[in-house]
Amino acid sequence: MNFRSLQCFVILAEELNFSRAAERLHIAQPALSQQIKLLEDRLGTQLVDRARRPLRLTEAGHYLCTEARQILGSWEQASVGAQEIGIGRRGWLSIGFTRSAMYSILPPALKAFHQSRPEVELKLFEMLTEEQTDALRDMRIHVGIGRQPLAIPGCSSYPLLREHVVAVLSPDHPLAAKKKVRIVDLADTPLILYPKHQNAQFKRTVQSLYRDAGVTPFVAHQAYEIQTAIALVAAGLGVTFVGESVARHGRTDVVFRHLAGPGASQWSTLAATFRTDDDSAHLRAFLDCLPPPLADVAL
Repeated sequence: MNFRSLQCFVILAEELNFSRAAERLHIAQPALSQQIKLLEDRLGTQLVDRARRPLRLTEAGHYLCTEARQILGSWEQASVGAQEIGIGRRGWLSIGFTRSAMYSILPPALKAFHQSRPEVELKLFEMLTEEQTDALRDMRIHVGIGRQPLAIPGCSSYPLLREHVVAVLSPDHPLAAKKKVRIVDLADTPLILYPKHQNAQFKRTVQSLYRDAGVTPFVAHQAYEIQTAIALVAAGLGVTFVGESVARHGRTDVVFRHLAGPGASQWSTLAATFRTDDDSAHLRAFLDCLPPPLADVAL
């Protein structure tokens, strides 16, 4: 199957007449009929009811037509973009980011970059820090903004933000009235962990809080992303932990409390990671829009 086959089918679906469709496509009618027959054979289903006059699409044909229009539209957009980038008329920058970066450093950086380079097309992909590794290796993103990223061969990383980890409690939790809470006092409260990834660094940070306090938590739920974890807390299903920047954008259905005792000084770090040999001028301009590297903080 190729784009030409899809294009032939969409034109036929619009005309519902082989002669008119072939004329629009500037091909002979038998060639068009062969294209449609090959497409049907490849899919193993009939797309056009040829026994009807005028022609009608089958239910499968209507479905394919809808999907094919989207595919062809995306291809056209991608083709134009590639041509303009190739001749230097347009630039692009692809950024992978963890959700919590949107609570702190990323929005002002994006605003500053867009104001300085409005002609550059931004591609934004929300992804876990752990997913950014493959995205950088595969060159699907130019830069990743994540929490405590692991070292990646061929890539450079530097810290941008270091913040305390705070507890998230439901307002009716017995400890919600306190200004600070101890992990040991949360021993009987179910724990909600995120992100749900076997190598997630932030999840390990939270687990170390309990380990340092000598507490074995009961993990009641694991969520894929931060807002789901907070929503589960609001529902009264347990406690979770976030960076301070998330707390500053607080919700009214939960409370955020700093920690006391063991783990009170636990930090979480946001960092930028990019391929060391990437000499893209747009990448360098974006890095200049980020906060300056924290010289005294190691990843």
